[in-house]
Amino acid sequence: MGGGTYLVSLDLAAKKILVVGAGKVAARKIQGLPENVLSLTVISPEISKEVEELLIGPTRRAHYIVRRIEEPDLLGHDLVFAATSDPFLNSEIARLAGELGILVNNVSASEDSTFTNVAVVHKGGISIGVSSNPKVPGFSMAVGKLIEEVLPEDIDRLLVLAADVRSKALNYGHSPDGLDWIKVLNSRVFEYIRLGDFSQAEESLIECLL
Repeated sequence: MGGGTYLVSLDLAAKKILVVGAGKVAARKIQGLPENVLSLTVISPEISKEVEELLIGPTRRAHYIVRRIEEPDLLGHDLVFAATSDPFLNSEIARLAGELGILVNNVSASEDSTFTNVAVVHKGGISIGVSSNPKVPGFSMAVGKLIEEVLPEDIDRLLVLAADVRSKALNYGHSPDGLDWIKVLNSRVFEYIRLGDFSQAEESLIECLL
């Protein structure tokens, strides 16, 4: 990937995913996928116990094939992870996927990838993606942990309350874009939420609708 990187959030519920490889890196890629992808296929001459366990789930439609990857295996997939321990094989998979117009992540060389993963922070109703120089592995994850520590514990309650306030504001003819979030985060709203004083918290939010 070059300087044209653009961070997006993909809905994979209706997508077919192929993971080539079954080691620790492949396991991390699988672990980061949602349970409800349309289908998840893993192809590798050997399947680790870790990967095998990750493919088991009440809603996960997944299976594995124990052999080397073949070119026709790529057909019909929407995303491919080239996650073997062989950089040359990963590059070949990335090349073939690119020719077929399939989004591909080459774990050995980000420049051969049409997408890369970012460290994701989940807290309450907030999800934050952190991306950094791929030549410094682990840095994004470290930054993500710092962000997670900074986010207030009551962030999810704030979002629920803000949605309610926004709905009321719209009913009274206020602009939907009028909520000053910097003002909200610097206000006493989290203090009121922690005390269980939601009426006062709502008043604080309304004051930010200016």
